[in-house]
Amino acid sequence: MQKDKLLEIFKVDSHAELIEYIKNNPDNERVKEIKELLLMFDINIDEAADK
Repeated sequence: MQKDKLLEIFKVDSHAELIEYIKNNPDNERVKEIKELLLMFDINIDEAADK
């Protein structure tokens, strides 16, 4: 099975780890980029991560 490219970029093993990484690294450039991209689709990852 091929590994998820997004997980590879952030060097995590699961989507749950990715959410934790995003929550714990708000100043990371990649985190900022993915948040900006998701906001274009009206997805606020900060609100989603709090659930």
